[in-house]
Amino acid sequence: MPAQAQTAVMLLMVAQESEAERLITTVRDGGLPVRGTHTTHAEEIAELVEQRACDLIVCCAYDPAVELNAVLARHRELAGDVPLIVIADRAGEPRSMIRAMNSGARDVTDRNDTEQLQLVVSRELADLRARRQLLDLAARLRQCEERARELVESSEEAVAFIQEGMHVHANAAYLNLFRFPSVDDAQAAALLDLIEAKDQSVVRNFLRDRQSVPPQGPAELRVQGIRADASRFAATLTAAPAEVDGEHCLRLIVRVANPSAVVVEAGGDNPDDGLPSYLELIAAIDSLVGPERRAHEPFALFYIAIRETSKLFREVGLTRGLELIGSLTAALTRLCATLGMLVRLSDDSYGLLAPELDEIGAEGLAERIRAQVRLPPAAGAKSEIEGNCDVGYIVIAGLSPPSANLLDEAFRACGGGAPAPVRPTGTPTGTQKSTSLAARTKQSAADSDAAMIDMVKWALANDRFVLVYQPIISLMGDNQENYGVLMRLNDPSDTLIEAREFIGAAILSGLIERLDKWAIRHAIKALGEHRRSGHQLNFFINLAEDSFRDPGILIWICDCLREFDVRGNWLTFVFQEALVDGNLSSLTRIVESLKTIKCRIAVNRFGASDHPQMLLQGLALDFVLLLPEFAKGLADDQNKQQRLAVLANLSREFNVKTVVTGVEDARSLTILWTAGVDYVQGNFLQRPSPNLEVAT
Repeated sequence: MPAQAQTAVMLLMVAQESEAERLITTVRDGGLPVRGTHTTHAEEIAELVEQRACDLIVCCAYDPAVELNAVLARHRELAGDVPLIVIADRAGEPRSMIRAMNSGARDVTDRNDTEQLQLVVSRELADLRARRQLLDLAARLRQCEERARELVESSEEAVAFIQEGMHVHANAAYLNLFRFPSVDDAQAAALLDLIEAKDQSVVRNFLRDRQSVPPQGPAELRVQGIRADASRFAATLTAAPAEVDGEHCLRLIVRVANPSAVVVEAGGDNPDDGLPSYLELIAAIDSLVGPERRAHEPFALFYIAIRETSKLFREVGLTRGLELIGSLTAALTRLCATLGMLVRLSDDSYGLLAPELDEIGAEGLAERIRAQVRLPPAAGAKSEIEGNCDVGYIVIAGLSPPSANLLDEAFRACGGGAPAPVRPTGTPTGTQKSTSLAARTKQSAADSDAAMIDMVKWALANDRFVLVYQPIISLMGDNQENYGVLMRLNDPSDTLIEAREFIGAAILSGLIERLDKWAIRHAIKALGEHRRSGHQLNFFINLAEDSFRDPGILIWICDCLREFDVRGNWLTFVFQEALVDGNLSSLTRIVESLKTIKCRIAVNRFGASDHPQMLLQGLALDFVLLLPEFAKGLADDQNKQQRLAVLANLSREFNVKTVVTGVEDARSLTILWTAGVDYVQGNFLQRPSPNLEVAT
C-alpha cells in the first residue's frame, strides 16, 4: 500500500470529544489521513494502543483532566514504537515542557499553533514509517539469509564457502562429491589439494579475480578434481563473492563436467555395478537444460523400480535375491547402454536419462523395459515371483524446473504402475483414463462415485451444465469488475448441484478436461458479449490438473479467444496450490504460455504451506486467493489476523494481489482492509448467480 494512502491512528489524551474531533480535523487539513480515539486515563494507554494499533499518541497537557506525568510514565512502559507529542500552553509551565521532552516526548507544540502541529505530526509519522520499514527490511534480510543457508544445505549442487584457500563451510552435496565424511574433514583440507597440480595456479588466479570488485575474468573454469579417496573427475568451477557470519569469502559451486561420460573408480558410490551416482545424474540433467533451465532438445527422464523386492527376499533369501537383482541390473544396463545414462538410485530402483527422446520414443522405451528386463525364474521359490519393473517417465521440452523436481515427477509417474508423461507437444490422447495425481488419490472411491459419474456423463451429453458468477470486490477502490466463474450441474429435477458434489467424479472418470473446456468456451462467449456492451468485466476461471497437464489446452483457449473476439488480459486462470509441488514442470510451461497471450494467473487456497514465499518466487502470479478458512471467525481470532497480515504483506512484496474468499460477515471486512487485502469474495457480499448483474 503506498505510504500516502495509509491511514494513521492517533490516541488523543483529552477529555472532550469535540476537542478530539477538532484536533483530528486540524491534522487532516494538513493533508494527512488520520483517524483516532480519545481518553483521559493514562492506565488505558497500553490497552488502547494494542487494541486499536495506534501509531501516535497526542497528549493535550492543557486539559486539566489529563495528568502529563502519568501519561509520560505509561508511555515509557510501552513495548512498541509509538511516538508521543505533547500539546501545551507554552506560557503556562515551560519547565514541564522541557521535562516532557527529557521523558520521551518527541516534540512539544503550542496549543494555538495548528501549522506547527500539522508539521510535527507529518514528520513523526514519516519517521515512524521509516523506522518500521527499517525493522521490516532487517527482518526480511535475516529471513533471506536463513533461507539462503537452507537452500545451500538442501541444494543438489555441490556448494562450498572458501576463505583464503580454506573451506569455511560445505553442504552435503559437496561433501558427497569429494568423499569427505564430515564438514570438519572438509575444513581441514585446502581447496587446492582437491585440484590437479597442473590446474592449481589457474584456480588460484581464478579465485583471486572472482573476489575482486567487480569480479574479473571468466565466470567458469574447467579443472580436474581430486576426491578424498584419490579418484579424479572433470569439473567446472563457478565462484562469486559471499559472506558467512559477517566474513567476506567466496561461494564456490562445483559441477561434474560431462557426467554421462564419467567412469566411477574404486571407492565410488556404486562399486558393485559401476553405475554413475545420483549427483552425477542431477549434473547431467543440469547440463542438458543449461543455466537458463531450458531444454533446447526434448529428453526423457525415467524412474525404474523393481516390483515386490521384499517378497523376492522372503521367497529365495537375501543372498539369492541379491544375485537375481544383480542379473536384472546387468540386463537393464545392456538395454540402456546406447540410450543414455543409467543410475542406481537405491537397492531396487534406477534412474535413466535419455537425451533426444520425445514422448513417442519414451513410451516405446518404457514398454521395452517392462517387457525385456525381467528377473529369471527363482529356483526353490515357494511361489511364482513376478519380475516386472514399474516404469515412470517424464518428457522435458522447453522451460524446466529444478532437476531434483524432475526426478520427483518421474517417481510419481511410476507410483501407479503406469506412465503419466508430461507431454510438451502434440495432442492429448483420446482415452478417458485419469492421469492426474488428484485422480489417483480418489481410486478407492470409485464405487461410491459411480452414480455421480453417470450424472456427469448425462449432463455433458444433454448440455445440462450452467455457469454461475460471483463478484470479487475491491477493498482498495479500483474500478475493475472481477467475477469468479463457477459451474453447476442442472439435474433431471432442475436442481442446481454445486461443483464440489461432482468435480471428484469428473476427475476420477477422466471427464474433467471436457468440463473445463465447456466452462472456458461458455465463459469466454459470455465475456465477449458483455464487453461489447461496454462492461469492463474480468473473469477468474479454474483449471483442473488434467487440464493444465494437457498440452492442447492452450490451443483450445486461443481458438475460443479468436472465435468470440476476447482478449487474454480479460481472463485470469486459477490453479490449486496443493497441485503445484507435483506439477511444477507442467505448471511452469502452461503459466509461461498463458502469459504470452496476456492472461493473468492466480493460485487458489493459498496459505496452507509453511513456505508460501517459495510459491511466489517460483511462479509468475498476479493473484493469490487465500483459503476460505481465513475468513471464518476472523474477527475473534488474533492468530488468523496476524497470519493474514503476513500473507498480505508477503504477496505485496512480490507485486501479487490478494483475494480473501469465503467472507461471511461484515466484521471481517474492516480487518481485511486494515491488513491490506486487495479483494474479497463470499456469500455475504453476493451468492453465485447465473445472471451477471453488472453496473450500467
